Amino acid sequence: MALFDGIPEKNDRREESIHERISTVMTVEHLKIRYDELLVVEDLSLNLSQGEILSLVGPSGCGKTSIIKAILGLIPYEGNVKLFTSRVGYCPQKDILFDWMTVYENAILPLILKKERSPSNLKELFKRFGLSGFENKRPYQLSGGMRQRLSLLRAVLSGDELLILDEPFSSVDAYTRKKLQIWLSEEVYRMQSSVVLITHDVEEAVLLSDRILVLSNRPSKVLEEISVPLPKPRTLKTLTNPKFSQIEEGILEILMNQS
Repeated sequence: MALFDGIPEKNDRREESIHERISTVMTVEHLKIRYDELLVVEDLSLNLSQGEILSLVGPSGCGKTSIIKAILGLIPYEGNVKLFTSRVGYCPQKDILFDWMTVYENAILPLILKKERSPSNLKELFKRFGLSGFENKRPYQLSGGMRQRLSLLRAVLSGDELLILDEPFSSVDAYTRKKLQIWLSEEVYRMQSSVVLITHDVEEAVLLSDRILVLSNRPSKVLEEISVPLPKPRTLKTLTNPKFSQIEEGILEILMNQS
């Protein structure tokens, strides 16, 4: 299960390690996942720094969703997963919104379950997430893009320090997806959240990420780690940056050359 570690006591000899732990939000060491006799993830290690977006891309069925389920402690695994924050929000592939509840009630559900008070900036968050004025509507009355923003708002209210997003825009059309990607880049930059993003879309990974882990076919392992040294937050102009196309092409080549 995921382990929430505290910060060690301060002393002069441990200043450097304390700084590293504060700036590191998550570490995964030698992760291995099996479903009965099927080995899904072979040996995967990664780390995530504060304010960083890390994407996992790889072939369909290589275990990307299993990796984040292991990080969240939802399935058994071998290896070591450490989360250095308890403020964790999760946005699954398909939004889990309840049509018998209002938009407002859906958004604050994590707070109700954890018996926490609503944040003082909740009204501002509804506005920033494009949901102001829709608090008393039902999810079935929202567009696809608005449903995704509501699902992301609920994840943020659950925990804005570490967001784990599993293909959050896969169910919307290409135009809406691009708008949501640019919007998410701005919001994450504003909140300084750390993000693990699962995506099949290489362009999306390059547009949003600081680093990308390219995964192999099952059993999954890291083929290559790619840095994305482009200014943040990302905009539509990012797509026309020659470096953007170079990185995207390189990742596609790695994925296409797998046997």
